Amino acid sequence: MTETPHAAARRPGSREMRQAVPAPVLLAGCLYAMAIVGIVWLTLRPVFVPEGEGPHRYGIVAATGLAVGVLAALIAVAVRRGPWLAAVLAFLGYLAAAIVVAIPGAMTDGLGGVARGIADALRAPVWGWRDVVTLPVPLGEYEATLAVPLVLMVASGAAVTWAATRPRRWGVAGVIGGAAVVAAIALGPAARRDLAELPGPLASLSREMVLGLLALAATVGWVLWRTGHERRRALAGVGGGVRGVRVRGRALGRVAMGAGVVGLAVVSAAAVAVPVAGSQPREVGRSAIEPRLVVDRAVSPLSRYRAYFADDLYDAPLFTIGDLAGDVERVRIAALPFFDGSEFTAVAPSGYTPLRFQHVPSALAVSGDGVSATLTVDALEGPWAPLPGELGGVTFGGPRATALVDSFYYAPQAGIAVVALDGGVAAGDAFTASAAAAPDIDLAQAGPSPGAAAVPADLIPQSLRDWVEAQGVTRDGAGLATLVDRLRSRGYLSHGLTDEGNPRWLAELGAYTFEPSPAGHSYDRLDRLFAALVEREAQVGPGASDAALVAAAGDDEQFAAAAALLAAELGFPSRVVVGARLLDTDPRGWTPPSCADGVCRGRHMTAWAEVQSASGEWIPVDVTPQHTQPVTPSVASERDPELPTATDPDRAEAIDAVAALKGRSGGDDSVPAEPVVEPWFTGWVRVAVVGIAVLIMTLVPVVAIVIAKAVRRARRRRGTARAAAQGGWDEYVDVGIDAGRAAMPLATRRELAAAYGTRHGRELADIADRATFTTEGVEDGDARRAWELVAADRAEFRGRLTRWRRLGTRLSTRSLLGRATAPRRRPTTPTAHVDERWRAVRVPTSSARGRR
Repeated sequence: MTETPHAAARRPGSREMRQAVPAPVLLAGCLYAMAIVGIVWLTLRPVFVPEGEGPHRYGIVAATGLAVGVLAALIAVAVRRGPWLAAVLAFLGYLAAAIVVAIPGAMTDGLGGVARGIADALRAPVWGWRDVVTLPVPLGEYEATLAVPLVLMVASGAAVTWAATRPRRWGVAGVIGGAAVVAAIALGPAARRDLAELPGPLASLSREMVLGLLALAATVGWVLWRTGHERRRALAGVGGGVRGVRVRGRALGRVAMGAGVVGLAVVSAAAVAVPVAGSQPREVGRSAIEPRLVVDRAVSPLSRYRAYFADDLYDAPLFTIGDLAGDVERVRIAALPFFDGSEFTAVAPSGYTPLRFQHVPSALAVSGDGVSATLTVDALEGPWAPLPGELGGVTFGGPRATALVDSFYYAPQAGIAVVALDGGVAAGDAFTASAAAAPDIDLAQAGPSPGAAAVPADLIPQSLRDWVEAQGVTRDGAGLATLVDRLRSRGYLSHGLTDEGNPRWLAELGAYTFEPSPAGHSYDRLDRLFAALVEREAQVGPGASDAALVAAAGDDEQFAAAAALLAAELGFPSRVVVGARLLDTDPRGWTPPSCADGVCRGRHMTAWAEVQSASGEWIPVDVTPQHTQPVTPSVASERDPELPTATDPDRAEAIDAVAALKGRSGGDDSVPAEPVVEPWFTGWVRVAVVGIAVLIMTLVPVVAIVIAKAVRRARRRRGTARAAAQGGWDEYVDVGIDAGRAAMPLATRRELAAAYGTRHGRELADIADRATFTTEGVEDGDARRAWELVAADRAEFRGRLTRWRRLGTRLSTRSLLGRATAPRRRPTTPTAHVDERWRAVRVPTSSARGRR
């Protein structure tokens, strides 16, 4: 069924599709799309390219994405089809570009690699963003992560270019451009980057703020230009093309006023908005993931606890505490609520809710006595930031204060903070924190067990259960306090396996008998600790004193973990905390000394357990074992050796990995290595292929324009002499339009020829008029003469231009995109006065009479 013209006119967007797009509008839309894609490229560059690195594959991906997106929109505009064609072309171009430049290895493994590349490219727009925001930066060329910025640049380039050419919906292009920049920010880095190299007050600007200002300037500039263009077109249509005379002084005044307003806005932003924005955290997609990635990569501070008692850190200042306000008893560095069988950590195992890290607003609601302190980092390492308690608010100091605003994250559930910067905290970082002090509650007052332990039952050693059952205590706070007290009394402090070199910690304990103790707090290590206690108690018998039951050697690492598991066995939520004390909190005096004069050194570091009472408070529990009553020698000789055979690193031999897997030594009986096939798509081959692909993408629009004009010229010369003569005139007009002349749709052919001022224009106009308005028309010789005149006038047009302008006329798309036509007006018929005494009588036509 044929669609009527009225139905086509009613179809949404059909008239817009038929209308030609002026060349300035098309050029402005392409420039705006280039600006948006360029800002997206700069925003995401720190995610993929290491700082200070030169050319990178990411730059090729950005250029390719821009070319594919803009070219897809231009083709759809040129053939005057809807956005579906631009979307299809952009999608196909994205797949091709992803395989060639974005996904490493897709071109090296034959058809299988291409198939995997296509699958990765199809997956990237849906799930690829998760890889970008969850993997540590910079990503480089890791797997298919480069396909994510590629699809963003292709989509934004095509959508912006297409929307910018729409006569009535061009404002959507600004919305699309803003959305593309917002998407890039959401995928971008979580930390700001200062531009300290800029002069004067501009040094306070951050890279992200400059990119935001550029995006705003590009959008505002394009909107203002497009608004002015639409206004000029409207005035030309209403006024018959007559323009008002511009007053140069008034125009310069408007320009100066606009520049002054823009300059004032920039100065105001630098003076007011920049400091305010710099003091606020930067929330992006990576903000929720970055701290968890940092915690995942970091070594548990409890696992490296013994490093603080090595001679190089024993007296080294780790951090300093000043400006104390309130009773600050402890400084918390890390709280570790999860046990996975190997260590206590802040990483939630499968099936447990992970810690939720967040940026700290101006203030957090806390309960308890308020305290505050300024903590300045010295030799402390790792991502963990020291805090004086449950955090209420924090400000930053030191040379990295601005970077700390964006990289400081706090987990209220555990009361810990991390710094998501490379290397974690650094010397000079300062945190002025207001917090709530820990409640002054004794563990015996914790009340009945809430029955909500955070440690899985299968990770609690059976030896621990046997020891708890042998103690015969109640399953409440008082019973747990009794267990912890007995554990400390029957343990023995030891920070190492050997006493070689007379370490500092050993010398400062005075009359101390060394007992070796392996590090670690895994399931096996704690199982052996409680097994030794159970075995010793079985040997001595009931009723023996604690001094006779000393059987387990270790330090705060093992005993804090053991106390946390004891609490879990009784049903109490528990966790392990690593930190230092500012006041002596242990009445027995067994814990490491408190920080002297506000300086916390390695020998002041300690660990304790925290147990949650039935009412919800977290109670700190000191766990350091005694060091005056050593392990009874007979016990050590009667049980199996606790320590595995020590390995001498100087005599150890490396074992071949393949031999180790097959149970053989790494001798001559080794598996021959398979030959390595070098991929062909590397080095200069890759550079050549990528360069050729980029060159082809660049030349495709140029070749398309030349071919389109050649096809149009050949079509016009075909047909009858009358059609060829009229086609020659159309070619003459298009040559003039490409050379910069106006279309003049309301002028006659002679008037247009006079305006163009070529030597043969008048004769060509006469031939075209005879072909159009006379009955005899023209002969074949006249048609050939018309095309000869067109060739001569084309040479005359180009002879008036410079070399580059001549090349521009050959590649101009003004004539291809259609000429401006006169505004259509409804035909009006003169109204005649009709006397009301006469009635209009409609006389039927002959055909009507016949039908009647």
